[in-house]
Amino acid sequence: MLFAASGGLCAFPGCSTQIVEASSKALLGEMCHIRGASPGGPRFDPAQSDSERNEVGNLMILCPTHHSLVDQDLATYSADLLLAMKSHHEAQVATILESAIRGLGDRQAMDLVRQVEDESVDFAIVVALPKELSAVRKFFPELVRVSHKSTSTRTYYRGTVPTAGGGSYRVVVTMLPSIGNLQAAHATADLIREWNPRFFLINGIAGGLSRQNQDYGDVVASESVLYYEHAKVRPDGHDRRSKQFLADPNLVDAILNLTNVAWKKRLPPRPDANPGDELRPRIHVGPIASGEKVIAAVEAANDLRSAHANLIAVEMESAGVASAAFGAVKKVGFLTIRAICDFADASKDDRWHEYAAQSAASCLRDFLESHPVALSEGTWPKIEGTPLAPKTNPSTPDRNRLFHQLCVAFDMEEFKNLCFLLGVSTEDLPGDRKSSRVRELILLVERSDSLDLLESAVQEIRLAGEKDYF
Repeated sequence: MLFAASGGLCAFPGCSTQIVEASSKALLGEMCHIRGASPGGPRFDPAQSDSERNEVGNLMILCPTHHSLVDQDLATYSADLLLAMKSHHEAQVATILESAIRGLGDRQAMDLVRQVEDESVDFAIVVALPKELSAVRKFFPELVRVSHKSTSTRTYYRGTVPTAGGGSYRVVVTMLPSIGNLQAAHATADLIREWNPRFFLINGIAGGLSRQNQDYGDVVASESVLYYEHAKVRPDGHDRRSKQFLADPNLVDAILNLTNVAWKKRLPPRPDANPGDELRPRIHVGPIASGEKVIAAVEAANDLRSAHANLIAVEMESAGVASAAFGAVKKVGFLTIRAICDFADASKDDRWHEYAAQSAASCLRDFLESHPVALSEGTWPKIEGTPLAPKTNPSTPDRNRLFHQLCVAFDMEEFKNLCFLLGVSTEDLPGDRKSSRVRELILLVERSDSLDLLESAVQEIRLAGEKDYF
């Protein structure tokens, strides 16, 4: 918190020292206790507790030179002065950062976070079955198992996937402990909290709904996901109140325009021994039904189609992912990419499961390589506002001369008149002696790079009193 608030610079007014050296990443900044850390230390306050001494509010970042200066010149650099110095510096940094944030849209701001946060990803992939995870890992050899986070009991696989247009996506994969939308929703919430993904992809197997137009291994992608379980129970039957989630339009457009057929050539032999070709498997895009039932009866499948004629497949996890993604503070886009392993009827078995899982995973690989969305490491728009540039050191002779003139040649009434011209109240300048208030005034104008304004005001007061102090 302390180093972030410093904006990368020493907090001493006018110092241009960066606290981290750019090329070597060497740490140059030092934490300075405003009120001393131990008895006998600079500005030690016995009324403070140990915890208060080490809180962020009692610490500031200084370069080694100014750290030594403030700890040796205790008469000049009081605790109150250092607190004011810290407050002014951190307020300046916060103002500039707020200006920068206002220049970014939500998506750009999220992408900016992902650039500086290692544990954030472009795509989070959710699978429900071990054979689905095995297929994904086969076609994404970059994925490496990562250790459990302290806040999670989930296992994740993480990797960087290159794209055809250059650049890469950061990807994380997790498998659900069991099938179903509830488990999928829990996993999605964990993924959002722990990995901050841009998009969700649901991958694996699904039940087809049209033997006439679909084949085993065909890929089905969600234009939308329909959660069909919501209903009102009446004496004469169910009044279905399905809920629909629209897939991310950019991802839908990308899957509709996926022209690469390499994913088909990577598949294992079909269980029916029929040779594949460039036309099979095919990709179907449309609404996918998602519920809590394993459907193995043609009547149930027909019932779904009667309510929603354009359905292309049925499965059990996409609605949970979509619901949690849509409910996040920053809505996360999603797309389902699955492959048909059965047709949700009495002939349902596991014969095509592995082939379909590999078809879905292979297609997913080509989909990501096709560069479906802009990379998060993009070029940022010009941000309005003043950049946080190091200040130049003030002229030491000017500062010394002004201090001497104001302390020796000006009486207190003239000093008050000078502050009036500058728009500063002497009551706001800490210190019991005039020299202390003079020092505070010089520091104040230095922070705003206005020493020339102070010199002009001194000249004006001198001329008004017809005195020659120079």
